[in-house]
Amino acid sequence: MDLSKTIGTVAVVLGVVLAAGYAVGEDGAAGASKPTMQMKVEEREAQRRAALEEQQRRKDAFERACNKPLKSATDFDLCRTAYKRLEPTK
Repeated sequence: MDLSKTIGTVAVVLGVVLAAGYAVGEDGAAGASKPTMQMKVEEREAQRRAALEEQQRRKDAFERACNKPLKSATDFDLCRTAYKRLEPTK
């Protein structure tokens, strides 16, 4: 009779440990892979900042190419190319 109680107790303990391990394992995996709204907002903000920096870089290139007297066709072509890059890409 004692052996059956011992085996039953060990089986119950193992079942509880298995269920607890399974529950903890799912919480860790779901939390790590699912992005939160704050993470999404931060990612969009980072993309927006990168786009603004790129546009500012293009604007500066345009200013350098076109805010001087155009003396040759090469200068004019550089200015035209810089102006075409100013258009926002989507």
